[in-house]
Amino acid sequence: MLNNTFKIGLDPVTLENADDKQGEILEKAKKANGMIPNMYSNMVNLPGLQETYDKGYHSFRQESGFTPAEQEVVLLTISVANSCNYCTAAHS
Repeated sequence: MLNNTFKIGLDPVTLENADDKQGEILEKAKKANGMIPNMYSNMVNLPGLQETYDKGYHSFRQESGFTPAEQEVVLLTISVANSCNYCTAAHS
């Protein structure tokens, strides 16, 4: 019997294997965060997805009307609701 195993998902993108657009996005993330978060390495497989996330995140930070502490509570609540230990730690 032939056993074909199919991979579901995409490999994370690094600066070493990124195309020009992905590399630009990852460099920007590295400059802003001091590192490239794992979720960025995965979302940048679809650069438009990463750019949309960045735009929404920055709009929330700049235009929500919440104080920085209140913003962290919102992001922490979302992280806990999504059971994301990485984001929960990042926003704690």
